[in-house]
Amino acid sequence: MSALVFVPSAWAQWNVDALMQRLARHPTGEARFTETKKLSMLDAPVVSSGTLLYSPPDRLEKNTLKPKPESLVLERDRLTVVRDGKKHELRLKQYPEVMGIVEAIRGTLMGDQSLLRQYYALQLSGSEANWRLVLIPADERTQRWVTQILISGKQNQISTIETLQSDGDSSVMSIEPVK
Repeated sequence: MSALVFVPSAWAQWNVDALMQRLARHPTGEARFTETKKLSMLDAPVVSSGTLLYSPPDRLEKNTLKPKPESLVLERDRLTVVRDGKKHELRLKQYPEVMGIVEAIRGTLMGDQSLLRQYYALQLSGSEANWRLVLIPADERTQRWVTQILISGKQNQISTIETLQSDGDSSVMSIEPVK
């Protein structure tokens, strides 16, 4: 008579908790991005590219180089935008609908599941080698702007962020780490 031995597979151990733990260990990083926005008011997609810089726990920079220079710096609850030589600052607490979208990205980069769950229901598919996290807005204010955000990656690296807006517009950002 032989005994049944239960050996947990890697698949059984791969869940949102495991993903968040891996993402939380990600150090400061720099990446290149290409973003394609499809807007209903335009005949063709808008493609931009540049660099991203993440400094844990809560600083994120998006420096667009093409088609024209623009800088977005997110630090704590302050968003600073520099466009056409003009600087604008926003306090995200004054714009809760924007805050929900920002926290989707920052919460994922930080591996902060409790922050993400304040705004979203989370659905993870795939494996550690190739995963996809779907964020579905749980907050009515965020639902007015976004239907879902899909974040894909490998291990503790995000490779794609796709945002589907409530008005039918969308954006896909492809991210490639700088070695």
